[in-house]
Amino acid sequence: MNPYRYGRFLGWTGIIMLVGTIVFWAILGQNIPPYSPALSADEFAAQIRAHQGQIRLGMIGQLAISGMWLTWGVAIAMVMRAIERENGDNDILSTLQIWGAGFTTVVFTVPCSAWLAVAYRPDVMDPRTLQMMFDFGWMMFDCAYALTTLQIIAWGVCVLQDKRETPLYPGWAVWFSMFVVVSFALETFMPLVYDGPFSRSGLVNYYVEFGLFFVMWIVIAVYTLKALTRLQLEHLANHART
Repeated sequence: MNPYRYGRFLGWTGIIMLVGTIVFWAILGQNIPPYSPALSADEFAAQIRAHQGQIRLGMIGQLAISGMWLTWGVAIAMVMRAIERENGDNDILSTLQIWGAGFTTVVFTVPCSAWLAVAYRPDVMDPRTLQMMFDFGWMMFDCAYALTTLQIIAWGVCVLQDKRETPLYPGWAVWFSMFVVVSFALETFMPLVYDGPFSRSGLVNYYVEFGLFFVMWIVIAVYTLKALTRLQLEHLANHART
């Protein structure tokens, strides 16, 4: 039996979702950057009405691919469990990582559903209602960061215990990723302001935090695929010897 069967396929779902998120959520969804919270309700509604078709397509696409965050989390867990087995440890950390991945999927799907509803019939909805629903989506999207932080910290603590001569993940990638998710705490300031660097479209909250998030995503995705390939080759070599 090959314990890494389907592993690379699941690992690739992280890459597919990354590219899809840039296309659907960022470009089509009008999130480069998102609409400023400093806009009046009427100004905001005018923007939504002008781009409603594009936003709808973006959110439909994002909802279709958001489950891939969970499948990618399963791929990461496959690597973590190889480390846990070699260390004679339990699977608590890999289990926490999967739960974190599952709840992060919810953090994608619920806000995107709210934004899809905003773009569904904006011509007949009150501008204040549209703005409130849009704000709700961003409150959850930014402020539920603890779920992703749980996922990545569990992963990081596990892989830092890798006793191999050449670890499955490089140490710099682990420390960088844990730094990124801890820095998500800065998102806490978002609901307190309407403009400036900590607003949802501001320098820190959007450009710095989301920039780091996407870099972290690329780093973990690439090294997870490399780790799964290495584990599968090691398994096949051991199987051939026996």
